[in-house]
Amino acid sequence: MKKGKKKGGKQIPAGKNAESSAKRQRGGVRTGNRTSEPAMTQGRDQGTGYDIGAGMLKTSVTSIDAHRNRPGREETRPQRQNQNGRAPALTKPAKRPVRQPQGAYGAAAAAKPAERIRRYYDFYLLIAVVMIFTLGLLMVYSSSQYTAMMDGQPHDYYFKRQLIIGGAGLVIVLFCSVFSTFVLWAMKKLAVVALIVTGVLTLLTLFLGMASHGATRWLNIFGISLQTAEVGKIALIMFMAYICSKYGFAVGRVRNGLRIWGAVSVPIVLITLENLSSGIIMAGICFVMYFVACKNWKGFVILGVLGLLCIIFAKPLMAYVIDSLDITNIDSINYRIRRILAWAAPDRFPDDAYQTLQGLYAIGSGGLTGQGLGESIQKFGALPEAQNDMIFSIICEELGFVGACAVVLIYVFIIIRLADIARYARDMFGSMICVGIMAHISIQVIFNIAVVTGAMPNTGVTLPFISYGGSAVFFTMAEMGMALAVSHEIYTD
Repeated sequence: MKKGKKKGGKQIPAGKNAESSAKRQRGGVRTGNRTSEPAMTQGRDQGTGYDIGAGMLKTSVTSIDAHRNRPGREETRPQRQNQNGRAPALTKPAKRPVRQPQGAYGAAAAAKPAERIRRYYDFYLLIAVVMIFTLGLLMVYSSSQYTAMMDGQPHDYYFKRQLIIGGAGLVIVLFCSVFSTFVLWAMKKLAVVALIVTGVLTLLTLFLGMASHGATRWLNIFGISLQTAEVGKIALIMFMAYICSKYGFAVGRVRNGLRIWGAVSVPIVLITLENLSSGIIMAGICFVMYFVACKNWKGFVILGVLGLLCIIFAKPLMAYVIDSLDITNIDSINYRIRRILAWAAPDRFPDDAYQTLQGLYAIGSGGLTGQGLGESIQKFGALPEAQNDMIFSIICEELGFVGACAVVLIYVFIIIRLADIARYARDMFGSMICVGIMAHISIQVIFNIAVVTGAMPNTGVTLPFISYGGSAVFFTMAEMGMALAVSHEIYTD
C-alpha cells in the first residue's frame, strides 16, 4: 500500500488523494457556493456544461448579495473583492460614540444619554438669599438714619453703601454660578495659598491695623477697610474642604488629624488675638467640617456635651463667684473680661452691660406684631450700633415676634438648602465646601441672636446678610456663590 502525502502535519491516505485527483479530472470540484474554472471549461467543450456552470455562478453571486443586504444587517467594514471582479457591497459608516457631559474634574457626569442629562441649579437658595438681603436693606435704612445724620452724612448714607456692596456680592454670586467649573477648580488649587495669605494679612493687621471699640480688626488696603477675619473664614473653609477630600476616609487618623489642626490653628490663634468672637467662629467651622469628614463620632459627641454643659452652667456659676467676692469695680480690667463679667451680673455693672440692656428693652417693646416698620424708638441714640450687631433688636421692636420668627425661618431654609447641596454634591470637595458654609451661617446666626437676647457675652458678631458691614456682606455673598457653583455641578434627569 502506498503511503499518502503529509499535509499540515497530518497523514492523508493515498486512496483519498487519488479520489480527489479523479474528481478534478472529471470536471472540477465545488468549493463553497462557487464552481471551479476547469468545470466551466469542460462544460463549454461539451456544449451544454458551460450554460449550467454560468447559471450556477449567477445563482451563487445573487445569493451572496442577498445575504449581504438582508434586513437588519449593518455592515461595519468592507469585504474583499469577489473572484469575478465585482465591487464589494457598500457599507454603513460606524456610529460615533455619544460624548457624555464632563464635570468639574474631568469625570463623566452619568452613564445616561446626553439628551436626558441637565445641570441642576438651586434657585430656591438664590431666592432666599435675595429675600433676606432685601429685608436687611430695609432694616439698615430704618435703623441707620439717625446715626447717619448725627455723623454729618445723608440719611441714606449707610443704605447706599450697603446696596453697593451687596450688589457687588450678587455679581460674584452670578459669576460663580455661570463659571462653576472654573470656580471650583480655582478654589481647589488655591486652598493652601489662601490659608497662607490669611496668616500674612492677620500679621499685618496686628501691627498695622486700625483699632475700633478696643479691638484691632481692620486693615486699610488702598483706602479700603478690610476685615481680615472674613477672609480667614473663606480660606479655612476652602482649606478644610481640600484637605478632607485629599485624605478621604483616612482623615480621622491621629497623624492626619494632628497635621490638619496644626495647619489651621496658626491663623485661628492669630485672629483670636485681635478678634475673639471671629476666632471662636473659625474654630467652630473647622470643628463641624472635621466632624462631618470623620467616621469616628464618639469623641465629638463627648466634646459637644461638655461644651453644652459649660454654656448652661457658666453664667450662674460666674454670678455666684462675683457675689461671693463682692466685685464692684472692674474699670482696670481688660475690656473682654469686663464684657464677660457684665454678662454674668448686669445689675452690678450696668455701664458695661448698657448695650445688652437697651437691646432687651427694644425686644420687649416690640410685642407680638411690633411697633411698625420705621417706628423704633431705641434707634434714636439709645441703642449703640443699631445697624450693626444689634439690628436684630430693631427687627424685634419694629416687626415683633412674628417678624423675628420669619427671619429665623429664612435662615433655617438657607441652612436646609445648603445641607441638600452638600448631600448631592458630585464629590467630597464640593460637599465639604457646603458643610463649611452651612456651619459658618449657623454659628454666626446663633451667636448674634444669643448676644442680643443676653444668652452670651457681647462679642460683636454681625447678623449675616442683614447687619451693615462691607467685608461681612461681601464675603458672605461670595460664600453663597461658592455653594451655588457646587449645586450647578450636579447633574439630574
